Amino acid sequence: MITVSLSRLRFLTITMFLVLSPFSKGFATVEDAVSPTSSVQTDTGKSVSAGQNKMEESGSIKVVSFSPEISEIVASIDGTDNIVATDINSVYPEQLKKLPKVADYYGVNLEALSALQFDNILLSRDFNSLIIGKLTRYKNKLRIYSITDSDELLDTIRTLGQLLHREEKAQQVINDIKQKIGDLAAGHRSQKQIRTVLVIWDKPLLVVGGSAFLNRAVKLCGGINIFEDLPIKFPAISAEKLIKGKPDAVISLVDNTENLPKSLRSKTFILTKEEQDTLMKISPRSFDIGIPAVCKAIESVR
Repeated sequence: MITVSLSRLRFLTITMFLVLSPFSKGFATVEDAVSPTSSVQTDTGKSVSAGQNKMEESGSIKVVSFSPEISEIVASIDGTDNIVATDINSVYPEQLKKLPKVADYYGVNLEALSALQFDNILLSRDFNSLIIGKLTRYKNKLRIYSITDSDELLDTIRTLGQLLHREEKAQQVINDIKQKIGDLAAGHRSQKQIRTVLVIWDKPLLVVGGSAFLNRAVKLCGGINIFEDLPIKFPAISAEKLIKGKPDAVISLVDNTENLPKSLRSKTFILTKEEQDTLMKISPRSFDIGIPAVCKAIESVR
């Protein structure tokens, strides 16, 4: 099994966003996944097992999630019991750690997957770009979501609530997120905007541009992203351009400042791994942990 560190996973995700270059066609596979049930593959690609009819009659939808953010969303609407397996990066909440791991960032253990009983495979268009093509036999079961901003997050929560018959809980989560967005916007509307930059990688130096979800996070916190005019999500810039931007706050998703300009290190706020994780994965926790951390950093320089 191939594990991917948070920093490495973030870089891989960023690379996919930027479409810098195609990845290798040789996908790694997960080799030690647990297979809790047995099944056979029909010509239609449907997984058949003794308990399938009973499961369908009970109305219990079973899913496999290969996206950490989607796994979190399903858990947030009390759908953890609907998940039968995940990718190795779906480790929150704690219950997900106990589930079979049948995929990683690069590939899928198709043998282990075929042994599972499920109705749908949940994927993220961005995070799972490398493995979607490996799942053609399950094309009728694939549900692919795009979560690049808060609006798409809310739409995904609503759609998953309908899929899993958890509409009421999904609406509660949606209302909670909308309330937090409204409170943040109202609380900073009349405040002076703080010149801010979010650094998400240091080799090369990558910052948050105008089309990224994190750009809105800065706005909600009463900041102004000094690279908002750059249209791509994560533009590469020079150290000189960063200094010339004269930021009041440098918020870093890198664990140290050694590759940042010395003149800006005293203005740099390094986020914790959990804060970093909840900013790079757009989920309800982004509004509980990640965005409040951005707000705290910006407020500290007012």
